Amino acid sequence: MHSSAKKLHRVLSSREIRKTFTDFFINNHEHTFVRSSPVVPWCDPTVSFVNAGMNQFKSVFLGKTQATHKRVTNSQKCVRVGGKHNDLSVVGEDGYHHTFFEMLGNWSFGDYFKREACAMALELLRGPYNIDPSRLYVTYFAGDKILGLPADLESVDIWRSLGFPSSRILPFGTKDNFWEMGSSGPCGPCTEIHIDHRPDLGNTDQRSKLVNAGRSDLTELWNLVFIQYNRHEDGSISQLPSHHVDTGMGFERLTAILQNKSSNYDTDLFVPIFDVINKISKAPHYSGCFPTPDESATLDTGYRILADHARMVAVCLADGMLPDQNQKLRRVLRKAITVSENVFGNETLLQHIIPVVADSLGSAYPEIANKQNDILELISHEQEVFKALRESSSKAFSEVLVEYPNLEDVDLMECPGFVPAYREFQSQKHTFKNHCIPGEFLFKLSDTYGLTEEHFKKLAQSEEMTYDSSDYKDVVTRAKLKAKSSMNFNEQENTHLKNIEKSLVDITKSLPSTDNHYKYSYTYNELEKEYAVPDLNSKVLGILYNDVCVNEVVSTGGFSNTKDIISIVTEASNFYYESGGQQADKGCIILEAANGESLDLKVIAVRSINDCVIHMCELPKERLKFTLAVGDNVVLNIDKIHRKRNICHHTAVHLLNGVMRALFNKVTYQVSSAVTSDHCKLEVGLIGKRITKEDVSKMEELIRRIISANAPVNVELCNASDILQKNNITMVPGEVYPETGLRLVTINCEHYDLQSKELCCGTHVTNTKELEQFCITNVKQTNRARYAFTAVAGDAADKVHKVAALLQHRVDMLEKEIKTDKMSNATEVELQKIRHNLLHTDIMLPYVFKMDTLERINIILKRVKETARTNIKDFVDVEMRNLLQEKPLPAHPFILHYISSSALVEEVPLQKATKHCTDRPILVVAKSDGIVKARCCVPKKFQTENFNADKWLSEFASPFSAQIAAPKGQDPHDVCNMKGKKASMQFDDQLEIAMQKAHNYAAQHLK
Repeated sequence: MHSSAKKLHRVLSSREIRKTFTDFFINNHEHTFVRSSPVVPWCDPTVSFVNAGMNQFKSVFLGKTQATHKRVTNSQKCVRVGGKHNDLSVVGEDGYHHTFFEMLGNWSFGDYFKREACAMALELLRGPYNIDPSRLYVTYFAGDKILGLPADLESVDIWRSLGFPSSRILPFGTKDNFWEMGSSGPCGPCTEIHIDHRPDLGNTDQRSKLVNAGRSDLTELWNLVFIQYNRHEDGSISQLPSHHVDTGMGFERLTAILQNKSSNYDTDLFVPIFDVINKISKAPHYSGCFPTPDESATLDTGYRILADHARMVAVCLADGMLPDQNQKLRRVLRKAITVSENVFGNETLLQHIIPVVADSLGSAYPEIANKQNDILELISHEQEVFKALRESSSKAFSEVLVEYPNLEDVDLMECPGFVPAYREFQSQKHTFKNHCIPGEFLFKLSDTYGLTEEHFKKLAQSEEMTYDSSDYKDVVTRAKLKAKSSMNFNEQENTHLKNIEKSLVDITKSLPSTDNHYKYSYTYNELEKEYAVPDLNSKVLGILYNDVCVNEVVSTGGFSNTKDIISIVTEASNFYYESGGQQADKGCIILEAANGESLDLKVIAVRSINDCVIHMCELPKERLKFTLAVGDNVVLNIDKIHRKRNICHHTAVHLLNGVMRALFNKVTYQVSSAVTSDHCKLEVGLIGKRITKEDVSKMEELIRRIISANAPVNVELCNASDILQKNNITMVPGEVYPETGLRLVTINCEHYDLQSKELCCGTHVTNTKELEQFCITNVKQTNRARYAFTAVAGDAADKVHKVAALLQHRVDMLEKEIKTDKMSNATEVELQKIRHNLLHTDIMLPYVFKMDTLERINIILKRVKETARTNIKDFVDVEMRNLLQEKPLPAHPFILHYISSSALVEEVPLQKATKHCTDRPILVVAKSDGIVKARCCVPKKFQTENFNADKWLSEFASPFSAQIAAPKGQDPHDVCNMKGKKASMQFDDQLEIAMQKAHNYAAQHLK
């Protein structure tokens, strides 16, 4: 007995406390352990982070899915930095608020209820945790007359039977003791267990009055929620057919209690982190002091903020959340970086803290330790980005202070986007009504410049204005819905289709869901190398003629407007509608015409609204008589060639994604993808690696080998709960996935160390050999750590290779002419034209071939220069003379041209280029020796108030952020030069934007 008692009083480590909790419910009460879900809420668009233990079981409470186990226990990772539960602003100011915390919980799904839940909780607290029950108070729901809910006297009786005196069983109202998931849905009373940290300060009656009074010496320990009601949209409440238990106990707070600490930060969850901060920074030791309301932040506050934020950052990054796509995470990470530098004078502290966090949490959440290197890579990358932003914003902030000195006292330097945001604010504020910043503008400040609600508050205060927070939230909600809506029309699509949208929404509300599983019913014919997609007979359930709901469409052969649209909803469909980045199928709906012949209605778009598949069809150009009515049977026919190309390109995207992960031992993440019959596109984030031509060759070669390896492509149907228990599944950060019917697409090629496992709703090959060929056609760096790849597979890749072979033959012939001294000016011009097209047109060619050919042409043209066949002057003269011949007046009232031959020479005298054109305005651009220059000349007779050389060149120079000036002693209205600027990696994109801006400006303003 003596040794046993001694063991009970031993101080438990945090690991032992967590394990004791789950072991208690697993071993003593037949619960099943379910691992924590990631803090990325990938099935719930209503929250930015998983912020409570019940999040992963939300669909069970809502009745959307069945629980896989009746009794469950775990420790759930939670993050609270925004919304209803926002603890960020007070982190570090006290001893118990955190951005990241763990929630210990046990659940019953239609199994045990109140009595068992209360008894288990008390058994654990006074048994394994050795907490004196006399320190505990319990609360219960006192009822609500307005809602018509009685007091939860059942809980009172249970606690009394468990030995609690009435003086420590306390009633509270809806605010404290009634739990609701939302404005409607499952809800119920809860009973909370509170613990007195200082029972020596008074008797039970006195201390009971302090429960729920916000005292730090008497706090909530465990919340037991009894989900027994359902709140309806009208506010009424009814009993649920099945009752659930959902309990949650804050792990950090429990650890502090069991380790006899007054603050969570004094436990072994944080002390090792403080020790590392102290050791590396040489700052004074953490002393546990807290600032009073009148004091500013202290050194100890810095310790707490940095330790807390480091834990949150490590957990979020390990779970696949990215600062690049989550501004709240980025904000916390940047706050940690700022505290490291400003409070502790060391910018490397986070890199030293992360291994300590991994050691502390790794036993419960092994993904943190497994992804430690990735976490460190991401942090280093973010530090570089933040440093560059601060350097540029610091200069910009200094400049804006001269214009707006009132900003001196506004603490907004941490937000690099503030300066351009503030300038836009100044230009727009005169349009705001009642000195209130509207929600639409706040959303732009957030979406474009990265400002947060805290920034809105500071901005409004500095300007003595208010801001519409509720309107802002509404705009954010609408933006999210628009982004996720399957009814988003591409800008290029017919505007006629957009006008039909509302009617389609209305008609589908009253129709049953379309059975769309047939879109996956296809087989591959190896001999013919094509897919067999069976036709589908189905019944018409709804018809929309343009935007009018009709029961019947009757053609007497007199249709004159072939732009009319018939939208048809069928009972079942084998058409793939646009989703998952993949374009919709093409095909036709076949019906019987009046003369007994079949009639094809061409399907021009396929949409899914309210789970109904809608086939938008053109009227036939032939004036045939036909009738189409609700209830008719029709045949749905898929364009097999179009489907095959989409199938191949979608699997190609997965291979491209998987090969990047296999080849480069770096952090990679998918940003977006697009699949069409012409090509596929994949934009990925790639941290700490720059893609080279040689890398592209390696990627292509590996994918071709995997195609030749005949690797099977398997599709497995899963639920969200299944996915949460699996490892190494690639998901798009920030994407919201359904709870059920998830398709896990796996490509396993062990011979080449590739395993691709992605959640995807698209259509795929059954074996990699069906792709036949693969080729990357373009690589574009979209920002510091993002690359966009364009690729083709199957017959599309075959066509690309044939075009490349023809071009190579032509370049061979031109090079031969030069070597045999048969070269003419026409030969040189053709080479320059090929080079220009390779650089500035969207011609589909293998990327590596294109780069090699460009290099080859440059060498040929430089050899021409070196043999003195033409000098620099002639080089430019040839190009300019040819240009002016191709663009005569009056069809071309101005000349805007990039001198492609400029890359071949060390210096281009642009004044010699512009002298060829004196009869109209001219703007020429050159890039030589890595420097971009431009020159603009506008004859007097073409000059107006809005159009002259200075204004036109200014428009061109803005994307390069380049300076312009007139040559010394000359009028800037007549002639202007853009000062030489070093070409960046984004030169091609900048040039395209600049040329377009200059063209549009001249077209608009030149009289």
